[in-house]
Amino acid sequence: MTDSASHAPAYSGPTKTIRGYLRGPPYAQLTASSVVFVTAYDATGGNSAPMPKIGTTSFTLNRNGYFPVAYEIEIPANGSAPRVALAVEIRRAGAVIFSNDRRYSQTTERNLDIPMREAPPKLKLRGRL
Repeated sequence: MTDSASHAPAYSGPTKTIRGYLRGPPYAQLTASSVVFVTAYDATGGNSAPMPKIGTTSFTLNRNGYFPVAYEIEIPANGSAPRVALAVEIRRAGAVIFSNDRRYSQTTERNLDIPMREAPPKLKLRGRL
């Protein structure tokens, strides 16, 4: 049995594109090797209900610079998800350096600018408490 047999086939119907800018602190320097991860969830029932994942994308910045960063993600356009929540992370060397300021940003439109904040530092206290 191959690993690919356990994955659902890719969506091949009509799609809707959500695009915008990631807005972060003006002093934050981004490197070309930073990777942006954008995940879309069906938020029709609100944040307190289970939110199934409906799309994901990632890309490397490929440029040194500052915010804003343009993004876009395609999701199924079947109308079953009128409200979409986006979770965004910017990672460098596997560590999260920026994320949504509220964990999820919701929209019913095709454009959404997302405020970003620096991720809190991870405490490495394994077994030392």
